[in-house]
Amino acid sequence: MHFLLKYYSLGGIRLFVLITILNMGIIWLSQNLLITETVFYNTYSEQLTMDRSLMLFDMMKDFVWVSYVIVPVFLFLKTTLISLTIFTGIFLYNLNNRVNFGSVFRIVLGSEIILTVASLIKFLWMYFFGGNFDLNDMTFFYPLSLINFFTINEVRVIWIYPLQIINVFQILYIFLLSFGLTKVCKLENSDSDKVVLSTYIPALTIWIALIIFLSIDLAI
Repeated sequence: MHFLLKYYSLGGIRLFVLITILNMGIIWLSQNLLITETVFYNTYSEQLTMDRSLMLFDMMKDFVWVSYVIVPVFLFLKTTLISLTIFTGIFLYNLNNRVNFGSVFRIVLGSEIILTVASLIKFLWMYFFGGNFDLNDMTFFYPLSLINFFTINEVRVIWIYPLQIINVFQILYIFLLSFGLTKVCKLENSDSDKVVLSTYIPALTIWIALIIFLSIDLAI
């Protein structure tokens, strides 16, 4: 617990840089060690010839820089929205006189580390145990989630994301949010739990419902 307190005390900018660099590193590892020409051909072998798939692979490599640009933008937008959601709960429970938005943002940003760990574990699993996988297998798999109880042919497209998002790392993420509010913002543990569970869980449910809706449109 002392380590977590020191970690959260790093400050918003340092946490943002740390999480961004770690995620960029995982993307770099995935692009260079997982997404090979063979994997790309395995994915599109039924639709494209070998030459066409290699051409598409080279084109993808030319635009890989876009992934690195998206990381900080997505991280900032995501943490801002979640922070606003949680701060709304703090305001509704009349705790805003004890907690400011900057502290909430720092806690949300710091808690992202557990989801970054999940991405790293996914990379390590695919690299060492993935076997003869393709891009669809990479997209489908998520460590310690409900999706692992099914095969790719058993799940309709609309249910892939909901089954992935229900995982151990999400539970740990919720714990870190509550821990941060308790230890960093000095709230009572019951207040922290109440704020997180009454704001983040409904927001996550709405987000999942939106993804399902968009998946239905794509599946039609």
